[in-house]
Amino acid sequence: MRASFLLTAALATVLAGPAPAATLQDYAWQWPIQTEGDGAAHVLELDAEVLQYVTRGDLRDLAVFNADGEPVPFAPWPPKARDEEALDTIPWLRVPLPAPGQPESLALRLERDADGTLRGLDLRTTDDTLPPAEGHDLLLDRGEDPPAVSVLHVELAEAAELPVNLRVRISASDDLADWQRIGAGLPLVALDDNGLRIERLQLAFPPTRARYLRLAIEGDGSWPLLAALKGERRVDAGDGREWLQLELTGTNAGEEAGVYDFSTPGPIAVERVDLTLADANSVAAAQVGARNPGEDWWRPVANFAAFRLGSGEDEVRHIPPSIQPRRDREWRLTTQPALGKAPKLLLSYRPERFVLLAQGPAPYTLVAGSVRAEREDYPVKAALEASSAPPKPATLGPKMEAGGEQALAPKRGEDWQRWLLWAVLAVGAALVLAVSLKVLRHPKNG
Repeated sequence: MRASFLLTAALATVLAGPAPAATLQDYAWQWPIQTEGDGAAHVLELDAEVLQYVTRGDLRDLAVFNADGEPVPFAPWPPKARDEEALDTIPWLRVPLPAPGQPESLALRLERDADGTLRGLDLRTTDDTLPPAEGHDLLLDRGEDPPAVSVLHVELAEAAELPVNLRVRISASDDLADWQRIGAGLPLVALDDNGLRIERLQLAFPPTRARYLRLAIEGDGSWPLLAALKGERRVDAGDGREWLQLELTGTNAGEEAGVYDFSTPGPIAVERVDLTLADANSVAAAQVGARNPGEDWWRPVANFAAFRLGSGEDEVRHIPPSIQPRRDREWRLTTQPALGKAPKLLLSYRPERFVLLAQGPAPYTLVAGSVRAEREDYPVKAALEASSAPPKPATLGPKMEAGGEQALAPKRGEDWQRWLLWAVLAVGAALVLAVSLKVLRHPKNG
């Protein structure tokens, strides 16, 4: 009992000592914060130029100090919701084209449902001759007061014949009389290359709210059998952050052909991944994985067919896939068939948004990079919700050294409490073992 009491008392003595408060010298780098006005809160957007000096994946080695060297409330300010893309199926009709030599003047007779949706049409030339059904455009009716759309997704029917290699022109109108061209030379591609499906079935153009869209094939070719046409509309959550991009150069991953490794400069929240193939007229199945330093296995991120077909203005590339946001530092690309030259890995992200509360005298200083200090949790969100004024923007001045490399090295002489704790635990374990052996050797007589 006495040994247990002494052990408990020693542990209490060791653990009762207060942890020293963090200072600027506990962080490797610092940036002066330039604020506007005397607001109660300020918002910072931090990109890769700052995040490359962060050592922790949770960004807890980012902090702000005031002019007195005291930490101030500082926390991430994530958006309330994320932007989303919604797909709406759009009704469409075939618009027959006049045969060569026929007059260009056409009469259009429309049929609509009770709700105003375009149900049918009859296109005739001025000499009352029906044009042939082989050549036709597609007419899309988006209904009354449609939302802005900037991408059309084309879904092929199962019976559609391959290959599909077309260039599409898109025009927009609100009354079927006056048309404005909003896209030309847009590639529509679906190929099968030795079992590898190569597709680009999205038509992108400047945003439009026009009710009617007309799709025409440029040059030779005809429309394949279609299953659906869908318009992509963006559900804007009001994030407002600008998209930024990292272009990474890869290195060969060992002796395996077609496998390349990439590294990001910091724990950046990547939301999109893409590849730029080194050579034109290249195609490969691409598998992208990611992990953090020290981990043994790669988490799958994206699988898609990467390609560059054609050259110059006629070059056609794949559509990059979207991914769930992730902060992995190491990325691996596996290609099949193996690419002989490393592609460029393009990672898209948005800057991190942080808010600091003006506590104590200015100027304020942002610090980053530490293995010994960790930012505390501050109720910044609650303070912002209670305030009627939004935080004012702030910017960073030039980077300067704070604690330097010493902040990135584990503490030694100052960690006496940790070593003392281990020593007390070892002594306690030895005392418990000695008492147990004594009891076993001299059991009490029942």
